[in-house]
Parts: sequence; C-alpha cells; structure tokens
Amino acid sequence: MVTHSLVIIANVKLRANPVHGSDPVAESAFTVTLGYFLWDMVNTYKNIDIDGWGYMAHAIMSFGVYLFSYTPLLQYYGACFMMFEISTLFLNIHNSLEDLGLQEAILYYINAMALVSSFFFARIVYGTILSVNVWRDLANSPIPISPIATNFVRLANIVLMSLSYYWFSVIIMTAKRNALDADLIRALDEMDKHEVKTE
Repeated sequence: MVTHSLVIIANVKLRANPVHGSDPVAESAFTVTLGYFLWDMVNTYKNIDIDGWGYMAHAIMSFGVYLFSYTPLLQYYGACFMMFEISTLFLNIHNSLEDLGLQEAILYYINAMALVSSFFFARIVYGTILSVNVWRDLANSPIPISPIATNFVRLANIVLMSLSYYWFSVIIMTAKRNALDADLIRALDEMDKHEVKTE
C-alpha cells in the first residue's frame, strides 16, 4: 500500500485539492484499505484479550475515515497517512525474528533501529504535521462539509495520533528495558568469568 500511496501523493490534481479532490487510483487503494481494516476489526474482536481495545479503536477509526473518503473527502491525506505503514514492515520483521528466536542476531538489532526510526519519523513527526494540516484544511474548506464527517475525522485523528504517541512510548520503554537486560547479562557474564579466574 505504501507504493500506491506514493503514486497518489504525487497526483497533482489531489495535491491541489487535498480536502475534496477525488481520484480513481486513490479509491481503488482505499477499497483494499477498507477491506483490511474490516478484517482487522473482526480479527481484533476475536482476539480482544490479546490485542486489546487500543487496536480495536485503531481499526474502527481507520475504517471510518477511509469510508468517508468516498464522499469524496481527504483522499490526498488518506494516502499520506498510509505512509505510516512504513513502520509496519519493520514491526512484522521484528515479530518474525522473535518467533524464530533470533533476538541475538545482528539483523534483529538493525531492524529494531529501523523500526524505532521509521515509527518516529513516519507516525510521530510526519503524522503530527499531517494532523495540523488536516485540521487547518477542514476548518478553511470553501465547500461545506458534513459536520458528521468533519467531527468523525477529527475524533479519529485524536484517537489515532494518541495511540501512535502511546505506542511509541512503549517502543522506547521496551528498547530501554532490553538494553538494560543486555547490560545486566554482560555484567553477570563478567562476574562469572572473574569468579572462575579467582577460584
């Protein structure tokens, strides 16, 4: 979806009218996106004890926003926000490496740095800038927008960005804990080596 997003973002017509612009490529991409978030809602509901209500809120809000894009509304920004998924690639690799027990592999650490960096720049920095632009453009739209759509988009933005900030704090805390665990393991190994030498 990220590659489709780049094509949509490069569309001059959508860039010129980011609030009300419409494009068949965007609508095709958003159809797939809607299908994914519909599946995500069902799957998260089935596994709510594991995934939690944060993931359910993410699925519901994302589904709703992309559904409103057919009115048409914010198709340009919809593609921009899909760039968040750059970090999902590294998250999936991270989970696969953990499932394979490769937490000590150099690839695991390189991927972890890529995950933290991509999450920070795509979701926190770029996402915050996009959010400011969306709120500004909704407020200054020369064409009236349904209050239901506007308020839902704003609520979704608050919920989704709050989740991104929260998840990033969890990523940082986990990274710190893992670094401390690695330091502790190295210190214990050094202590063991020292004890062996002194015996």
